[in-house]
Amino acid sequence: MGSPRVAAVVTAAALTAGLLGGCGGSAGEPAATPTGEPAPARAERSAAAAADPATAGTAAEAALAVALRASDLPEGWTVQANPVPDGDLAGNPSLAGICGVDLTSEARRTAKFPVVGVDPAGRAAVASEAIAYDSPAAGGLALTELRDALESCPAGDRTLVEPPALEGLTGTVVAARWQLEDGTTQDLVAQGRGAVVSVLIAEDAAAGATAARGIAARLAALPAAAVGR
Repeated sequence: MGSPRVAAVVTAAALTAGLLGGCGGSAGEPAATPTGEPAPARAERSAAAAADPATAGTAAEAALAVALRASDLPEGWTVQANPVPDGDLAGNPSLAGICGVDLTSEARRTAKFPVVGVDPAGRAAVASEAIAYDSPAAGGLALTELRDALESCPAGDRTLVEPPALEGLTGTVVAARWQLEDGTTQDLVAQGRGAVVSVLIAEDAAAGATAARGIAARLAALPAAAVGR
């Protein structure tokens, strides 16, 4: 979660750096768009877009199926996949450090699929991760630890305000809204079923809500066997 603002998310950045640290780019620095993406990013974006949640057989396949897609976002938006190099999660955190708290659930992750939503102006305004854990208990623990961390977030980090009112989500949901020191408002929406958790942060509230509902529909369609329940 770290610093309030970071550069645009254009590589396989951890959620803590790209999402929880602020998903917008630096002044005058637009986010990358799918044009010119490296082959691994294009391949993962295509695989995620084609993944049928109803046929997922493992938690990793289920997480890929619920990863953010362009179809989850308003017209004119694009997505940029940021695959984890070699799938190695060591040193590539998702929620570690949020509000200065170390989450034990980080060690239970088995796969993750970071995706950034880019608005028509080329700004990274929604960032997300779909995360697979080694068990349903670990997925539930991640959401509990996230909720607890937000409740203890220091005042100097960000100012929590009334969370967004969201409909059409599924599973266990954690939602929050905060303001950064520069006045930027961000919404966090996390939802999970068993061993699979989706987390997104949006600086465009409407786009974030639309994306969360699209993800929720696929999350609900996952077979119980794939998520361990």
